[in-house]
Amino acid sequence: MRRATLAADVAIAALLALLAVILAPGLAVVAILAILVVLVCAVSFVLDGRARRGPRVRRVGRGRMRRVRRMPRGRVR
Repeated sequence: MRRATLAADVAIAALLALLAVILAPGLAVVAILAILVVLVCAVSFVLDGRARRGPRVRRVGRGRMRRVRRMPRGRVR
């Protein structure tokens, strides 16, 4: 990610966090929303990591290894 894009994302996140603290009826509500955002980000990172990983390797009899071919994303057989 470029530095300018990252700086813009941080500025937007800080503004949204400030608005949430000011407009929310209590800090507990803000904390619940923050936990939900962190969980969504964690799921996103896990899914992205799986998508970027190379092809899986599985054992095929007598300990030999064989690569499992995957279909390209977006294609249905």
